[in-house]
Amino acid sequence: MNEIKSWFLMLSSREKTLVSVAVVAVIVMVFWLGVLNPILSQHEKLTKLTEDKQTELLIMQRQSTLVKQLQRQVSASSKKKIRGNPQQLIERALQTWRLKPNLQRMQSRGANKVILSLKKADADKVMYFIAELEQKYDLASNEMIISKNKTIGTVDVRLTLEKK
Repeated sequence: MNEIKSWFLMLSSREKTLVSVAVVAVIVMVFWLGVLNPILSQHEKLTKLTEDKQTELLIMQRQSTLVKQLQRQVSASSKKKIRGNPQQLIERALQTWRLKPNLQRMQSRGANKVILSLKKADADKVMYFIAELEQKYDLASNEMIISKNKTIGTVDVRLTLEKK
């Protein structure tokens, strides 16, 4: 340490100024690269993630409102439930909501249980479809897995439906 101090004192005033400025510049660069830059980039990532999640929340809130409206409409308009074979009722609802092209698989499990898979289906139509099955056809969804797709507004759905 003494060697550095004596070396610094032996420099001319111009050299001392240059060395001092260089030391300050190095300290600022190390602080920027080691502390501030990582914090700022992490802040950007978190801000974008928060915005994405807020957008998803708004979409889900709108869909929730739609489902509630549909439940009120369906329960008011269909006081009597339509009875029949669950697969036929599901086929009818798929045609009503134009989801037939998205049907990947429909499999019966006994007389009253059906497993259904839809791929790349319009999310809004799926909500209407599920509401109709429950309200109009008296089919309850025991299991439901909904996965979003890369295409905005579409989902993959796997439902297990059973007669109430």
